[in-house]
Amino acid sequence: MWQLRADEQASAEAAVKQTLPPCQVRCPIKEAIQRSNVMISLLPNDPEKARDGVIQIGDFLYDRNPFFTVCGYICGICERECNYKNKGGSVKRRLLKQFLSDMYTPYLNEKKPLDVKKDKGPVAILGGGPGGLFCAWELSKKGYDVTIFDNNPKLGGAVRYIPKYRLPEKVLDTAVDNLIRLGGIKIKKKVKVNGGDPISQLKDQGFKAFFIATGTPYPRALTLGIKPVDWHGLENVMYGLTLLDEVAKNNIPPDYYKDKNVIVVGGGNVAFDAARTAARLGGKATIVCLETWDKSSKDGIPADLEEIEGAHQEGIRIVYSRGVRSVIGKKDKFEKIDCPKCTSVFDEKGFNPKFDTSDCIEIEGDVLLITIGQMMDRSLLQNTGLFDESGRLAVNPLTLQSQKRKDVFLGGDVRRIGFMVDAMAEGRQAADSIDKYLRGVSTARWLVTYEGSKPPLRDVFKPEPAPKWTPPDKRMNFEPFEIGFTLDEAIKEARRCLECGPCISCKACVATGIQPELPTVKVDETLCSGCGMCVAACNYSTAHLADMPILFDGREVGVKRVSYTDPLLCKACGMCVSACPSGARELVPDLSATEKHKITDTPGIVCFACKFGWGYAAGNGTFKNIKSMVPVVCIGKVDATDILESFKKGSDGVMLLGCGEGDCHFQDGNQEARKRMYLIHKILESFGIEKERLEVVTSIDPQGEKIQGIINGFMDRLKGLGPIKRQEVTHGR
Repeated sequence: MWQLRADEQASAEAAVKQTLPPCQVRCPIKEAIQRSNVMISLLPNDPEKARDGVIQIGDFLYDRNPFFTVCGYICGICERECNYKNKGGSVKRRLLKQFLSDMYTPYLNEKKPLDVKKDKGPVAILGGGPGGLFCAWELSKKGYDVTIFDNNPKLGGAVRYIPKYRLPEKVLDTAVDNLIRLGGIKIKKKVKVNGGDPISQLKDQGFKAFFIATGTPYPRALTLGIKPVDWHGLENVMYGLTLLDEVAKNNIPPDYYKDKNVIVVGGGNVAFDAARTAARLGGKATIVCLETWDKSSKDGIPADLEEIEGAHQEGIRIVYSRGVRSVIGKKDKFEKIDCPKCTSVFDEKGFNPKFDTSDCIEIEGDVLLITIGQMMDRSLLQNTGLFDESGRLAVNPLTLQSQKRKDVFLGGDVRRIGFMVDAMAEGRQAADSIDKYLRGVSTARWLVTYEGSKPPLRDVFKPEPAPKWTPPDKRMNFEPFEIGFTLDEAIKEARRCLECGPCISCKACVATGIQPELPTVKVDETLCSGCGMCVAACNYSTAHLADMPILFDGREVGVKRVSYTDPLLCKACGMCVSACPSGARELVPDLSATEKHKITDTPGIVCFACKFGWGYAAGNGTFKNIKSMVPVVCIGKVDATDILESFKKGSDGVMLLGCGEGDCHFQDGNQEARKRMYLIHKILESFGIEKERLEVVTSIDPQGEKIQGIINGFMDRLKGLGPIKRQEVTHGR
């Protein structure tokens, strides 16, 4: 008999597959982007009324990402994989979080500290950047007594290098200070190595486990594949990070580079931050980078499009596809760089630039800023004994546990260079491993693979909003130049979200009270004829047809084609249920089922109201001339049977209240409803009921401000038609 393996390799090889929206797949911390986008889209357009909703959304995000207020200013990595990116432009998730940040940041000071007993022992974290802070937060929530050791004046790590015109200092300070306060985390400012082993020193103080996230604070030698370039001894040559650090500490005067030509070597965001900072200090900046201008190329420039566009607007020159062969000085002062043509940046080995030295140009300047490469503090890691024989950090990439010392875990830039959110993710991952280690259980992790869901089928894709920036001639200072969303703009942008992920990964409709629980679609295979109408009605490629064997007396006597629904991808909109001519599909539970049964045998209007677009109206029974308000998740699921049943019970008219054009939560619910209108009109006329007695309204009125006027207008029309001279209304499927 087989024997179940329990070793780490077996656990790592066992893959768990999960389908998520592609934006969430791209996000290293797997933030619930779709869920909070839906919540933003349902906010009232009154700032005072919306504040409570924003706080609730913020609290939900904060528990998983106490840096979300910072991410709203500097992290839009999820937008790179948005299904909308080639169909109107990615949903501006970063600006949506910035909108939340602006309203939530003042509230942070009011939050109460975690109510957790710190009884699980002391843990030391070396490094107070995003990785260390996240690890501390997660461990604090689990009940560990956490101390962060950091030598900088303020915590935040490399995020402190980001210029204030991109990230206001107050936003970062508030996020960091409250994370420490709420988590009950201790801070110590000095870790002295003194030629010894700092981990052993801390262990002697009683710490049980250690997370090293000291980043890459030191610049690396300028080596671009030809030979190391030496500039030592030349004045006016410095590292870009040094400049950014000094500016962040307010140690640089406003006109520091006045009338000077500043050359910045590098093509990442740090290079553009340095160049744009130099321009704000009065300099005329030029960026020299290895990469090409084409971001779609494997050798494309890595900086964000917003950084590149901002640099262009601010008059910064960019020289593409050039390296640095030598730094030339005159009388010990920097004068120029010799730049060979870069023919390629990456090959099958990775970063391995190639040059054509017969094609060289010289670029003159007064100042040279180097932003290529950073490196870790090797002395700390060497003294701790964390390198293997080849001089590399020996660390398990899944658990982040050192292979040299079991009580040490490493993450963030010290392990691999990445974005801020990459370090945040590794901080959380390390906290999970440390918790398992200290509890004496295996730190092995399942290898989870994520697959992005495909975009839904739809006819209309809304264009992205134009960026709102302060004009270049008025923004050459360190005040934020980007103008964020207003409440109305945030709601409008959140409604652009395709909500393409599966319901099970979102559950916003449950959290906001639109539905009591997630419904599922059930198929009665005995009724299904295999016609495929459900497949055509599904916008999410969830409904499929399959061949099922027909069994008789234990033998296969034929094949029957039936439909089925993938529960992991289903959005539970119910449009396939309405489209099914044989009644083989059922939505369980059905939000509107109990309300439909309350329709009385009296005159009046029956309204089927979408709770996503008409949330207040769908739950309010006080409107004049309305005998029943039936909440639905989409008017696309209201079928002929529902409408005929309303008229059978004496209704004067039926109104379908759907979302505005292009705002349907299920993409094309309005169109699906309209597709059935022609057929329904014919059915009504056959019973002597005028088609004008069926009204479809596509708008959004979550506060119920417009609905009474719409009802009154519809009622006036019905009065003009007079009483219904109907035949007996009977129907069946």
